[in-house]
Amino acid sequence: MRINSLVDAGELAKEVVTLSSEESHHLARVLRIQSNQEITLFDGQGNVADGVVESVGKTAVDVRVSKRWTVPPPAVQIDLIQAVPKPDRWELVMQKAVELGASNIQPVLSAHTEFRPNEKKQERWQKIVSNAAQQCEVRWLPNLHPLEKFDTILPRLGSYDLVLIGSLYDGAKPLYEVSFAGHAKVALLIGPEGDFSPEEVAAAVAAGAVPVTFGDRILRTETAAIFGLSIQAYELL
Repeated sequence: MRINSLVDAGELAKEVVTLSSEESHHLARVLRIQSNQEITLFDGQGNVADGVVESVGKTAVDVRVSKRWTVPPPAVQIDLIQAVPKPDRWELVMQKAVELGASNIQPVLSAHTEFRPNEKKQERWQKIVSNAAQQCEVRWLPNLHPLEKFDTILPRLGSYDLVLIGSLYDGAKPLYEVSFAGHAKVALLIGPEGDFSPEEVAAAVAAGAVPVTFGDRILRTETAAIFGLSIQAYELL
């Protein structure tokens, strides 16, 4: 199994990279990494390096770099804007958003949001995103943005070529009728367990969003996010 480790920007320029104490502890104590074992390092900004473990200590693993290369950024930017659901569902959504190629993950608070996270949760979320990138060999780490209120993100919707908002209300068009051709920057808005309010959907539509439905069934919020991102990734990436 190829091990991937995320490092800070600029570290890959060094001949010998010392991994963070947390990552070193994980590699040494959990994965039982050994000296002379091959490993891949990446900085989440497209820079990647192969290396060989030179030494394994209790709080530091040293890796000697043998090869470097750069992976170009995704040709299309796909962003997920989601009203935060319950913790276990949100953690799943973040993991899958990384796997499916999201460039930005923007959690928001909406009228029906039940879960109110704190700053410690933001730290945990970032760790989940980073771990997912390591496991899936995602070379461009998605930006996990701080939690915002729903209405504060509305002015930014105009910067996208296409914005879709999942909606259970009248007037939503089937997702399969949406044309993705020629779009380079798209966003998907997903509501919480209780969905966006009619007023929030109307405000998003006024800001340029297209209300869409994902079929005859009512999908759970985490399923809707994964389904919508999967379609966008299939069409655009």
